[in-house]
Amino acid sequence: MSLTSKEAAESLAQAEQARRRSAELYHYSRAAPHFMLWGTIQVVGYCATYLFPQYANWLWGGLILAGCVGGYIIGRQCPDKEARPQAWRRFAVMMIAVAFVLGTYAVMWPVHGRQFAVYPVLLVGAIYCAMGLWVGLRYIVTGAVVFAAALVAYYTIYDSTILLLMAAVGGGSMILAGFWFRTV
Repeated sequence: MSLTSKEAAESLAQAEQARRRSAELYHYSRAAPHFMLWGTIQVVGYCATYLFPQYANWLWGGLILAGCVGGYIIGRQCPDKEARPQAWRRFAVMMIAVAFVLGTYAVMWPVHGRQFAVYPVLLVGAIYCAMGLWVGLRYIVTGAVVFAAALVAYYTIYDSTILLLMAAVGGGSMILAGFWFRTV
């Protein structure tokens, strides 16, 4: 029994579709712990900033450093030995993102508290939407929800409770996305 050229083409198309879907699901499962880590850091950071605003700079500095180191460790724990050497690149990307946010604050000074609170969440939402163009729809959905909720909060909340909302919007949505990404 031989295949017709049409049947062979259909089989190859199905195999390619399965490969793409497998790669997408693999990427989601690898990203899930990072989402949970950074979501937790955002929840802790925003809640601690709400409770102890005088220590916000030190708090966030320590949390960001802990997140970068934690992300590096998570990357190094990957069972895929070929992906392990890439952990330093993810660490470097995080440091670039931190430098970008700090640089933006510096050149856009004076920046008030609500802008400090919402800007990183907006940036994360935009980055996830962009990543979704290459990785998959779950990133786009997560990024769009985070981005939209941050904008709504910025234009509707005018006091320090915006920090608690950013904990829920930024951090909470990332933790939920991490669980969603694990359900592949």
